[in-house]
Amino acid sequence: MTEFTREMWERMRTPILEKVKPPLEIHEKVCKVADHFVDTLNRMSPDDIEVVLTGSFAKETYIKDDVDFDVFLLFPHTYSLEQLQSLTFAWGKKLLDRWEVAYAQHPYLRGEHKGHRVDIVPSYKLDEGSGQVSIRSAVDRTQLHTKYILANITPEQKDDVRVLKVFLKRLGIYGAEIRTGGFSGYLCELLIIKYGSFYGLIHAARGWKFPIAVDMEGGRSERLLRTLFKNQPFIVTDPVDRKRNVAAPVSVDSLSKFVAAAHVFFINPSSEVFFEKLKAWKKEEVLAQVKARGTSFVLYRFNAPEKSADILWGELRKTIAGMEKPFDSEGFDCTHMTAEVHKGKCYLLFELVHGTLPRAKMYIGPYVRMGPHLERFMREEKNNMDIFVKDERMCAIRPRKFVTSKELAEEIVKNPEKYGVSKGLANELASAEIFLNSNAVFEESLLVFTKHFNRKFYLGL
Repeated sequence: MTEFTREMWERMRTPILEKVKPPLEIHEKVCKVADHFVDTLNRMSPDDIEVVLTGSFAKETYIKDDVDFDVFLLFPHTYSLEQLQSLTFAWGKKLLDRWEVAYAQHPYLRGEHKGHRVDIVPSYKLDEGSGQVSIRSAVDRTQLHTKYILANITPEQKDDVRVLKVFLKRLGIYGAEIRTGGFSGYLCELLIIKYGSFYGLIHAARGWKFPIAVDMEGGRSERLLRTLFKNQPFIVTDPVDRKRNVAAPVSVDSLSKFVAAAHVFFINPSSEVFFEKLKAWKKEEVLAQVKARGTSFVLYRFNAPEKSADILWGELRKTIAGMEKPFDSEGFDCTHMTAEVHKGKCYLLFELVHGTLPRAKMYIGPYVRMGPHLERFMREEKNNMDIFVKDERMCAIRPRKFVTSKELAEEIVKNPEKYGVSKGLANELASAEIFLNSNAVFEESLLVFTKHFNRKFYLGL
């Protein structure tokens, strides 16, 4: 094993930055566009409303392939939420070339201006001098996040945030949306500030023990933070609102992937890991893997409903977790599941240890010493295939309800909510197509199978 030293990292870091850091001329060009946009909105709006640039562009932590900017309109608390939205939309639509309504806690405008994506977000202006920040909507903190990062980050750390974002993108865990359950841009900035550099963060992550608790401003013990933020695997307090956990959206799976990837990167440091792209396998490659594994596959395909990505992915995650349970309880033993949305279709893929089971199934009943329970079991089972004593317990052999995974898969479609399907997807699942084993491998499903079979890609391997 090559020792991963700081000197080695510094040699790797320079060529990585050349690929992810926007050139100065590009940054200055976008700055002019963003500044003019902000100035125009300021002139359009009353004097008591402040227009500010926020987000990764304002903090100079954005990456080359993601050049956009966020504009916040800061309203006094005398305005209602309805006024925030209606006024922001009225002014924003005049400046954007194309626009759509997007949603956080409340609606905002997302559009384009001179070739750049722009988010225009209404928010309340916070009184920082009051000693306690009063939050009326979740986005209100953003204005303070920008100020905090700019006041506490160094130019070198800004570049390391860029490196971290690309690293997380490669692992598939960048972004706090429900689909990803990963690291937000603000969390990336806080982690680099806390651990000093990307190199320092990788070293620290190798020693993390769950739950991880980090107090950005200090003064509170890990034990206290774990008490305040119960059942949260990753705790990073927000320095502008100490009652908030910035890392709350990070799932246990995403956190575990990051820790595992830190170990992988430490024992096999390579700049290539930052830029590799997942490519869909060819059909013959997928079919070969299906055959080599010797397991059974069930694939559901149905139309993706018209919902926001967060709502849809929340329902997909709930559904796939719920559907795993009957496959397990009926004896087919699900090893792994994969959900994907691709070209207007939802795909749910289940890999099972068994595709076919024997008709007979043994059920273990009460101990023979359990009196009434024993007698009730004997009355219920006496007409089944067999009943006997084993290891001091009454047992019965019953005919299995589902002999093949196909039978259960079809039953789930007939009664989706009974088998753990989210109410929001029950109608779509009820009309789903079911494909089994090699029949599930076709052009549109190759990406789903690739993500299912090549999970080591998301660990940097």
